[in-house]
Amino acid sequence: MTTAWLRLLMAAAGCVLALLTALPPAAAAAGQAAGGPGLQKALASRADREYKTARDYFYRLERDPQEGGQRRNWLKGVRNFRKIYLALPDGKQAPSCLYMMARMYRRMYDRFRHPLDLDEAIRYFGELARRFPDNELADDALFATAEIFLHEKKDSARAAALYSEITRKHRKGDKYAQAASRLRELGKTGVVTIPGRFTGKAAQEELVHILPVKYWSSDDYTRIVIRASAPVHYVTRLLEKNGSQPRRLFIDLSQSYIAPRFRSPIPIEDGLLRQVRTGQFNDDTVRVVLDIESISDYKVFSLNDPFRVIIDVHGRKKKPPAPAAERTAGTRQPPIHIRPGAVKEKVSRPKQGRAVAPVISLRDRKKRRIAAPAAGEPVAASLDSISLAQQLGLGVRRIIIDPGHGGKDPGAMAFGLKEKDIVLRVARKTAAVLRRQYGYDVILTRDRDIFLPLEERTAIANTKKGDLFVSIHVNAHPQRSAAGMETFFLNLATNTEAMRVAARENATSTHNISELQDILTDLMKNSKIQESSRLARYVQNNLVSGLKQENYRVRDLGVKQAPFYVLIGAEMPAILAEISFITNPEEAKLLRRDSYLSDVARQIAAGIAAYVEHHRTAALRY
Repeated sequence: MTTAWLRLLMAAAGCVLALLTALPPAAAAAGQAAGGPGLQKALASRADREYKTARDYFYRLERDPQEGGQRRNWLKGVRNFRKIYLALPDGKQAPSCLYMMARMYRRMYDRFRHPLDLDEAIRYFGELARRFPDNELADDALFATAEIFLHEKKDSARAAALYSEITRKHRKGDKYAQAASRLRELGKTGVVTIPGRFTGKAAQEELVHILPVKYWSSDDYTRIVIRASAPVHYVTRLLEKNGSQPRRLFIDLSQSYIAPRFRSPIPIEDGLLRQVRTGQFNDDTVRVVLDIESISDYKVFSLNDPFRVIIDVHGRKKKPPAPAAERTAGTRQPPIHIRPGAVKEKVSRPKQGRAVAPVISLRDRKKRRIAAPAAGEPVAASLDSISLAQQLGLGVRRIIIDPGHGGKDPGAMAFGLKEKDIVLRVARKTAAVLRRQYGYDVILTRDRDIFLPLEERTAIANTKKGDLFVSIHVNAHPQRSAAGMETFFLNLATNTEAMRVAARENATSTHNISELQDILTDLMKNSKIQESSRLARYVQNNLVSGLKQENYRVRDLGVKQAPFYVLIGAEMPAILAEISFITNPEEAKLLRRDSYLSDVARQIAAGIAAYVEHHRTAALRY
């Protein structure tokens, strides 16, 4: 088909789309069918592009206080999605358009408190659940509607009916456990009658099972991971110091059960944490208590697929830093990475404390200064005894390189290649260059083919006190023509394609990524994002320009931002590099070549060094 004919077809499709938009959904669907498969394909392609544009506009309203502070802009955003939905009421984007319209009206009510906005949210959520009952968003729409009736409309009976509908029709949905939890809570009030399976002994079978708690701890940082068999509702409280009892942080997980064999306290001698205690607080609540030497800051968030609650705690200890520890509670498994310690156990039930909202902001650590020479030691000798990396003004000494995936998780696969194997080779080569040529201390999160959860990789970087964190991946795309290199830093996604990449690397859905963005909004205020974006630019620029000088054909996809699980909670500038597309035939051929992987590794290392040199030069100007 010539370019002129293609343009003519798209122009015709645009005219038809405009006409269909003015029709009711049933009439629009009839018009599509009459147009034949060619027209339907053109309309679907245009709808995909327009949906991405509409979603990007929504995220702009979320990020920009000035634009998001004007109600007319939100109404414009609703119209963007409504136009797509009315044109293709049975298209693949239709459920998402309904969900986004409802979501935007819900946001509008939260911001502007117009009661009609709440009613519109209920209407669109309801239409989604009725028209697309088997879609993955149906249970989300029902749950959101139930929450409105429970908290805003104060209609417990209507809310209970919707929660019950979720538990009947969406047992495998991601809102099932939360709906069941809400039903049990309502049942305790006696205001509404709930299904029998959520009361008495039958309720035990419906409880979410909490798995052994895992932790990583150093002298000033601890990460706790609470894994669950399904999503749960949880609350946190910070208990103030009481006599000899230190400050304690506890997490209550509703409608949950933990097996007796997993309830033993975990004593820790070296690290910020004194001990972790997990127990069945009452019939349907699991409580996890963190006894901590000192708390200066903490944040709590959850991740999906599988569901887990992450608690990052920061504090200060007087005694010198000790090796970090990682262990699984309630089991006798040996530590995976770092030596554990021991401490006297003290088990007690904490008193009630004040509720504290989760802290989601990440805090930038102070850059390290080079230690002064010992008494009588000449300055030159002192400088000779430290690496070049330590002499640079930024204080970068240790770099954490993270080869993505591994073990049971192969990552992207195509043309007989596996992402996990490629990135491990590149990571080893990058580490070798950073050590040999630049004098850095480099640690790999994995140096062999093993599986590491994403949250563990960040915990390793923090407990090992890394100064920079670089996660290496290979890209993939349904279209074989997709090619090039791109580098990401942690932030809200700026476009739908960035969300797609994040969903793939996080092994979750774009819907879950969308929910995660709501949690991470406060990251916009964190200064470390700026350092991460600079590091990403230096690595990306060196990859593209350096490989072009080596006569490779490189497509520069630029620096982007997205909520990658592996970067959440990193205590240092952190980036994720997608070095090529394994699904592109030409780039797959390159990924087979050891010389290409060596060149990629050299350019990643050069980008890191250029980033540090830039800051060293800037520091010298002050």
